[in-house]
Amino acid sequence: TFVYTGKGSRRAQKDDAPPEQKACANQAVATQWCLAKRGQKQSLCQDFIDEWKSCRVEAIDAAAAKAAAKAADVDVDVAKK
Repeated sequence: TFVYTGKGSRRAQKDDAPPEQKACANQAVATQWCLAKRGQKQSLCQDFIDEWKSCRVEAIDAAAAKAAAKAADVDVDVAKK
């Protein structure tokens, strides 16, 4: 099975891309590569898919924690005034 491995016209991700998209790009590419190489059979690429899903959950949780910390910091600043 032929799998294209060239660079193509890769573009940088947009600044407003979701955090999980930015953080998990390598896992997404590895998943796509596996699926392409193995005839789109998800059962043969389950490890890659699970790793990508795990990365997404971690990135979303980290972004939520960062947003909560930022909101708490803003609340503290407002209370000081």
